[in-house]
Amino acid sequence: MALRPKVPGLLHAAIGSALPTGATKIAVDELGRRIANGVYRPGEIMPTEPELAASLGVSRTTMRDAIKVLSGKGMVRTARRYGTRVRPVEEWSLLDAEVVAWHEPTHPRLQSMFAETTELRGIIEPQAAALAAVRATQAQVATILEAAYAIHPGSGAVADLFNADCTFHATILEATGNLMMRQLRPIILTMLWISYEYGVLAKSPEPVTREGHIKVAEAIKRRDPAVAQAEMAQMLDFNRRTAGLA
Repeated sequence: MALRPKVPGLLHAAIGSALPTGATKIAVDELGRRIANGVYRPGEIMPTEPELAASLGVSRTTMRDAIKVLSGKGMVRTARRYGTRVRPVEEWSLLDAEVVAWHEPTHPRLQSMFAETTELRGIIEPQAAALAAVRATQAQVATILEAAYAIHPGSGAVADLFNADCTFHATILEATGNLMMRQLRPIILTMLWISYEYGVLAKSPEPVTREGHIKVAEAIKRRDPAVAQAEMAQMLDFNRRTAGLA
C-alpha cells in the first residue's frame, strides 16, 4: 500500500504555514532541508551569507531573511565573530510543521520523533477524548462521528484519509472546552503527520484503524468518558505496534 501524504501541502492545509513567500520561502525551505538532513551538521559553521546566496541564486538580503526564519525555529545561531552555526538538534522546534517536513522520509530521526510523539499523544489525547465525551456539543459529536466513518484506509486516497484523521483529532481537542488543550491543535496535527510519514503509512499494510476511530467516536456520542479514554489509548497503542515499536 503506497500511501504518503504530500507535505508540506496537506499539513499546511490543516494547520497553516507561517513561512514567508517568494524567494525567501525557497531559501528557507532549501536551507531547512540541508540542515535537517545533515548537509550542515549540528555544531558546524555554515557557509557565509554571500556563499549561500550565490549557491541558491538569491540576494544577500533574501538570505539574511531566511537565516532569521531558521534562527526563530531554533535551527541556527548567528554571531558576528563566528558566522552562522547549526544549533544542537535538541534546541530545534521539532514540533514545528516545517522543521518536520524538511526531513527526508527515510531519515532515522523520524523514528525517534515518531516514538516520542506517540508517547506524548498517549498522554494528551486519551484525556482529551474523556473530556470531549462530557463536554462536546451535538455539532462537535456529529463532526467527530462523520470523520471517524470517513476513514477508509483501503481506499488509497491519502488526502482524504489524512484530512478525515485531522478533523477527528482536532475536533476532539476543540470539544474538550479547554482553551489550553485546544491550542495544542497545531502540535497534535504535526504529531499526526509524523505518524503518517514514519509510522502507520510507512510500516503497515493496514495503516489506520478505522474501527478504533469509530469506537472512540461512538463512546463520545454515548457520553462515556471512561470508554472514550480507553479506546483512544488503545488506538494510539495500535499505531505504535503497527510501526514496530516496542
